[in-house]
Amino acid sequence: SQDTSSLVQCYLPIIGQEALSLYLYTISFWDNGRKEYLFSSILNHLNFGMDRLIKSLKILSAFNLLTLYQKGDVYQLALHAPLSSQDFLEHPVYRRLLEKKIGDAAVEDLKVESIEGEEIPVSLNQVFPDLAELGIQEDLSLKKKVANDFDLDHFRQLMARDGLRFADEQSDVLNLFAIAEEKKWTWFETYQLAKSTAVSQVISTKRMREKIAQKPVSSDFNPKEATIIKEAKSKTALQFLAEIKQTRKGTITQTERELLQQMAGLGLLDEVINIILLLTFNKVDSANINEKYAMKVANDYAYQKIHSAEKAVLRIRERGQKAKTQKQNQTAPVKT
Repeated sequence: SQDTSSLVQCYLPIIGQEALSLYLYTISFWDNGRKEYLFSSILNHLNFGMDRLIKSLKILSAFNLLTLYQKGDVYQLALHAPLSSQDFLEHPVYRRLLEKKIGDAAVEDLKVESIEGEEIPVSLNQVFPDLAELGIQEDLSLKKKVANDFDLDHFRQLMARDGLRFADEQSDVLNLFAIAEEKKWTWFETYQLAKSTAVSQVISTKRMREKIAQKPVSSDFNPKEATIIKEAKSKTALQFLAEIKQTRKGTITQTERELLQQMAGLGLLDEVINIILLLTFNKVDSANINEKYAMKVANDYAYQKIHSAEKAVLRIRERGQKAKTQKQNQTAPVKT
């Protein structure tokens, strides 16, 4: 059947043989819940262990091929029909997952050729005129829709409007979908974060993750620290660097622009990069940044998962106190 062909053509390369075997097993033994089945019976029939069964159930559930319900010690499965190949390929995330597995060319070969000509619609009211007598109104606008809350078409439209682009479309779309699903966000909410964390008009899902990972920092910052944090959060890294250079009667060099790109490439947010810039310029009396030192700090902050300006300031404070303690220990008189 068409459904079976889509299972093999579209689902199988992604979900794997074990998940497909479990789905086919549930279809074959479906009895509308009249009989109970032991997990041991299912495992024996499919010839794999409990861990692989659980993994397969999760995969099938994620692809909306079944829904798992629990009531006490009893589990119930509600089976759902697979999408047709055409509907599957219209789902942007499913399509990209399939492209990762079998390649763009193979996916293109699966496309169903569109039928030319004008559609001749026939409504239920035309076939069953007594619907009106039953008080039933047919919604002619209802169409079969793919289960897909992430509207990639509208996402792309806003990208075009704002001049944004993907770094790697296949990978980025999957990461964007994962973020939207984890946070229960709409495509528009996801886009707003993508836009605010983009690097040189390129979407950075790594920086999106950094922004999501931010948590309130409970610490008493002195007035100077509070001012630094406020400034770091209010400007882009390029704006912040330009202001520092201006106070030192300098202009931004090409290598400094590339340095900002490198730090952003580590996933660091602009507010964190701004603290690194300030720290680096305070180390030397120069109009030019010490790029080697800046990258050393950037690598440390990326490794330490410094997600915010507050965390960066605390890191500087911590290192300063550590250095002060070491100096005091070195200069302390030795008792004899």
